[in-house]
Amino acid sequence: MTERAIILMYHNIGIPPKGVSLKSLYVTPRMFSFQMWYLKTAGFKVVALREILSFINGTNSNKRLVSITFDDGYQDFYDNAFPVLRTYKFSSTVFLVSDLVGKKNLWDSRGRERLLHWDSILEMQDAGIVFGSHSKTHPFLSKLSGNDLEDEIKGSKFLLEEKLKNPVDFFCYPNGDYDNRVLETVATAGYTGAVTTKRGLIHRNDSPFEMRRSFIRYNTHPFLFLYKLHSRYEDHKGLRI
Repeated sequence: MTERAIILMYHNIGIPPKGVSLKSLYVTPRMFSFQMWYLKTAGFKVVALREILSFINGTNSNKRLVSITFDDGYQDFYDNAFPVLRTYKFSSTVFLVSDLVGKKNLWDSRGRERLLHWDSILEMQDAGIVFGSHSKTHPFLSKLSGNDLEDEIKGSKFLLEEKLKNPVDFFCYPNGDYDNRVLETVATAGYTGAVTTKRGLIHRNDSPFEMRRSFIRYNTHPFLFLYKLHSRYEDHKGLRI
């Protein structure tokens, strides 16, 4: 079997509000608990993104590697995901929109939701949760001028590191939007890697700044979740066949 790893992508862990658009961004707390239980029971090794980079570079020979990521930094991560992750002693990475911490998702047309506050973020960091950058304001980066682009990418890193008192090594492209100019800016800003919304598994020698993920959605039923983990389903969906 070809060696591979997988990065799971989540957004909201909660019950979708009635009539909400983009219901697919939600995973119910009950389903999330099942998914984490399965990872533990099936013997998957849940690791931080830095270990995924080691796998890409060939210095980590472990198999069945899974990394868990959350985009945007919603309050429901603290309420519903963090207690489950803590129970299983699982690492995860939460990507924060630095200028909107403690506010709401102002970029989003589906309705306003609360974002994490610094006190919760610092509490979770002490418990082993890792935080990455999702830019300053969640724009479409490829549409920005050079100065604005640099500010969104480098500025968010600076602010987060100042608050967290820890290096911020990973970036997540807002809206999954990037081009070569964005890639270069992320690399020169001092990040060691970045995740995309492109579907696929992680393989040796992949680009550390274009790491693919598997989107876990509201309609990701248990059998599909298992299929994503145990097969090349995500590679086929991402046209990496």
